[in-house]
Amino acid sequence: MAPRGRTRWAIGGLIAGGIVVNFVDRTALSVASSSIAADFGLDLTQLGIVLSAFTWSYCLVQLPAGLLVDVLGISRLTRVASLLWALAGLLTAVASGLGMVIAARLLLGVAEGPSMVGASKATAAWFPLGERGMATALFDGATKLANMVAFPVLAFVMSEWGWRAGFLFTSALSLLFTAVWWYGYRDPSEHPLLRPAERTFILEGGARDGDRARAGQLRRALRSRRVWTLSLGFACYGYTINIVLTWMPEFFQRQFHVELMASGLYSMVPWAVATVAELLLGGWLVDHLVRRGRDPWAVRRAVLAGGLACGATIGAAGTAGSPAAAVCWMSVSLAGLAVAAPVAWSLPGLLAPAGAVGAVSGLMNFANTAATAGGVLLTGWLAQATGSFHAPFLFADAVLAVGVVLYWLVLRPAAVRDSGPGPGSGPGPGPGPGTKRPYGRSRELGEIAR
Repeated sequence: MAPRGRTRWAIGGLIAGGIVVNFVDRTALSVASSSIAADFGLDLTQLGIVLSAFTWSYCLVQLPAGLLVDVLGISRLTRVASLLWALAGLLTAVASGLGMVIAARLLLGVAEGPSMVGASKATAAWFPLGERGMATALFDGATKLANMVAFPVLAFVMSEWGWRAGFLFTSALSLLFTAVWWYGYRDPSEHPLLRPAERTFILEGGARDGDRARAGQLRRALRSRRVWTLSLGFACYGYTINIVLTWMPEFFQRQFHVELMASGLYSMVPWAVATVAELLLGGWLVDHLVRRGRDPWAVRRAVLAGGLACGATIGAAGTAGSPAAAVCWMSVSLAGLAVAAPVAWSLPGLLAPAGAVGAVSGLMNFANTAATAGGVLLTGWLAQATGSFHAPFLFADAVLAVGVVLYWLVLRPAAVRDSGPGPGSGPGPGPGPGTKRPYGRSRELGEIAR
């Protein structure tokens, strides 16, 4: 029988809305990069340092952020963090020198540290296993939707009123989200609008409500070779998608000599394709195949490996002869990476030990962001040294090849089952509304962290 109520999907939309705001904040500097470089007299190598500043602090706070999410919960943490997003945007808008711009980006990195790991934990708390793929695609797809919307909107704002106006815009957006989140988000056990029938449905389906930090579980997760392998595989994905995110407007402007507004429109298309691909293939199709009885781990492994392999078409974008050709190759690449992303982000909620979803998510995102920080700098240096973006995009292909191997090895169905079967771990549709499998009564998928 269908569950009564759709509160969980409203919460999923709210989580996704926060990620949209996050990525609009992050994208603003990429759109403003040429204007800031002109104002402060920066070459590509120096601009790479400015563009990577966000990732330095964002990377360093991932493990602490994961711990805080597990201990404090996402609700209270995001209330404080979103106010700091607004402050960081305001400081960038009024910056009188390059040092202040870098300081504001460092603050933004700290403030947005809990966002993706918190979204992963909240999704695990609110959604049963049979809906986890689509729910994860919803918040990760929001990253692509944000890029699709942010590039043209911010390009327009900055073209009309200057680059500082773009950061005032992001600051106001963050304040608006803070107000909505403050009144709208609660954990399932505390939400006043969640009906008993829907609460029973999500809990019996494998949701991890009330999953708080437990002594020794973080240490156990950090000692797991499988968890580290998952994290390194995710770093390979993050390296490529984030250098494209950071450098795409600059790529179009320098490689094809287009104007700021045109670069924003060109940049919008690949992210639009990626958004649709993620929701349809990385979300709906994965859930559909698992519910139809396909081996869940075989499905996840194939989607991850295939998506990363498809992402390697980014190498062709560096040699494209026109903006239109570059857009086509980037669309294929980002679509592949987008399809892989929700599967990768769902793994902490499926595999982490009890009380360590945030910590494992933080470790994954730490590896991702560390790779991104180095990648943004390396991309700027290689583009400066070679005179084009062909070399850095080819290097990204090599990074993705490593990611395919890592995910293919660590997600072998036999290896996952050997570490302890749990809900949805074997063939079949997994737990449904009438299947009682409360978290912790059997050897859960979290037992992988050994």
